[in-house]
Amino acid sequence: MLLIDTSVWISVFRDRSGQVRQQLETLIANREILLTRFTQLELLQGSLNEQEWTILSTYLEVQDYVELRPSSWQAAARI
Repeated sequence: MLLIDTSVWISVFRDRSGQVRQQLETLIANREILLTRFTQLELLQGSLNEQEWTILSTYLEVQDYVELRPSSWQAAARI
């Protein structure tokens, strides 16, 4: 399993060649990735308009998420 950060998703969205997108789609199809709710928040926050929000929100609803305990957030803050 891979935890895909916001910066990777942004690279996928900006990738004009489609190579990065294709690699990520393969991982998604194989259920090899996870997101955090914080990544979901950051991606939705970057929506430029309501149409983007709707498309992205719908897409993110079906992804797999790792649900972190409060202690995990505290540990991450120390990294």
